[in-house]
Amino acid sequence: MRRRWLAALALLPLAALTTTTTITTAAGAAGNAEIETSKRTVRYGGQLTVRGSFSGAANAPVTIQHRAKGAGAWRDVRGAQTNADGFYSARVKPRRTGDWRARLAGSPDTLSTDGSTIPAASAASETRAARVSVRSRTRANVAHRHLTVGRTAKIKGHVLPGGAGRKVTVHVGGRSVETRTDRDGSFSARWRARSTGTYKVRVSSARNRVAAGSSDSAGKVTVYRAASASWYGPGLYGNPTACGGTLTPSTLGVAHRSMPCGTKLRLRYHGRSVKVRVIDRGPFAGNREFDLTAATKRRLGFGSTGTVLSSK
Repeated sequence: MRRRWLAALALLPLAALTTTTTITTAAGAAGNAEIETSKRTVRYGGQLTVRGSFSGAANAPVTIQHRAKGAGAWRDVRGAQTNADGFYSARVKPRRTGDWRARLAGSPDTLSTDGSTIPAASAASETRAARVSVRSRTRANVAHRHLTVGRTAKIKGHVLPGGAGRKVTVHVGGRSVETRTDRDGSFSARWRARSTGTYKVRVSSARNRVAAGSSDSAGKVTVYRAASASWYGPGLYGNPTACGGTLTPSTLGVAHRSMPCGTKLRLRYHGRSVKVRVIDRGPFAGNREFDLTAATKRRLGFGSTGTVLSSK
């Protein structure tokens, strides 16, 4: 029995007798290599954790790799190391939709700590591929938020990750304008104002091979028309208004002949603007459309008579 045991021991490879840690056991019979990601979808610029295990590979170097959707080659992203139980973990920042995997450093031939090369079975030298989708990031703004009917507003911004040809749609006032991104992901579009009002501007980018689509609010744009105006108040303070309430020097509002009481509108004059309601009837002199209260007049820096811009 002793002679048979010594003969079997003589046939073992030298590396199996060393007491230092090797990663040869990662390719053992179990062949168990696992990977998972903390998120299946991540916004561009965000981070996620790639983690898993290599059965039996204690304190072994690991390479985290990425393959972009549609690409054939894997790219090394960062290194990690298994712990005493073969588990590894690493933080990554995905830039494109694609697959992630972990691979034992040096596979398919691994190096032991004494520098010798030991063959490794491919079944356990790398994990399966884990797909992670990247959601693009869209940023947009309106260059001119105040304009008159017939004028054009410019909407511009960026979609990341960049790339030429991604479709971008600008939604304003029930209408849509389409454009495409440039190589750096920038875009611009023009929207022509057809009627007065305040409109929300929203921009959406379509998905492509690199990343899923996304959207962003670009704020609001207000479209005005020109209207003649005067002001009133002195001698009438303390009197009731046609729409209810009492007129005072601090009352904000306008008088109009036909707009329904309580109608909200924005007035603009020489770069100043104010939100008001229709609170009274008038004016009844001249060919003017609005009578401003004294408080509205002060807010706008308005004179006695002139032209204001109205959003209604």
